[in-house]
Amino acid sequence: MSYPLYSLAIAWPFMDQPQPVFSIILAALAVIVLGIAKSGFGGGVGVVAVPMMAIALGASESTAVLLPLLIAADVFSVLNHWRKWDPHLLRVLTPGSLIGIGIGSVVLWLLLVYLPAHMANGKDAKTVADNALNLTTGIVAVGYVLLDQVRAKYAPHWHFKPNFTNGTVVGFAVGVVSTISHAAGPIAAIFLLGQNLNRAAFIGTTVCYFFWVNTIKILPFALLGMFTPGALFTALLLLPLVPVGTWLGAKLSGRLSDHAFRTVIMVIVFITGLQLVLESITGIKLVSVVTSLVAPATQPR
Repeated sequence: MSYPLYSLAIAWPFMDQPQPVFSIILAALAVIVLGIAKSGFGGGVGVVAVPMMAIALGASESTAVLLPLLIAADVFSVLNHWRKWDPHLLRVLTPGSLIGIGIGSVVLWLLLVYLPAHMANGKDAKTVADNALNLTTGIVAVGYVLLDQVRAKYAPHWHFKPNFTNGTVVGFAVGVVSTISHAAGPIAAIFLLGQNLNRAAFIGTTVCYFFWVNTIKILPFALLGMFTPGALFTALLLLPLVPVGTWLGAKLSGRLSDHAFRTVIMVIVFITGLQLVLESITGIKLVSVVTSLVAPATQPR
């Protein structure tokens, strides 16, 4: 059977995955949800794209693929929320964020450069790096859902006055986690949700903040050699889905309540995060388990 050239081009980056079609669908959904979250919703719900993409491509590959897509989504979102950000909050977050990006870059160097160079088997080094990134991403995703539930129950109206001390601490945490796994949205959200911002200011401040954080990360990613031709090609293939997601986000923002959207996203974040933790510790892939259960039922009798 022959396949159109564009079909082969789309499938090529996913061919080394256990289920290429599942990986393609999951990656496409991740980018669309990312655009939706960036454009019309706050609260760090865009973090769902990180574990979804990690399952679709593997943690180390997905980290490089996601950065150009994140920046593209940020550009659309900044334009949609131009000048709706809080300059004071951006100023208090900046110093710690720069330091955190530097520390996070060192951690990535250890995982992606130092370990492979000092382990006899390069494949084993890649497995260690992927497991570490998967575990970090999974813990942040699951932890965010659990902490958000605790906050909603015991301190629904909790907030604190931002200053350079707590802003530096939060910015440092965002810088480290964002550089390692792009999963720092929940950390920033917890800080910004406590400022009693209106919806427009909250989303505007979030997208503006992560636009420059993600832009700065281009330099260490490039120096670490993460932007391989395969990663850039995959990002290019998925890029057209970014404006689709941001357009849907703008449309849904006025029609779907934050509570309904966040509930769905929280469930997805929790399940995908839990899968990444399980996979990094046991090596069990959710897609493999599902396939093994479905396959017998689909085989011809």
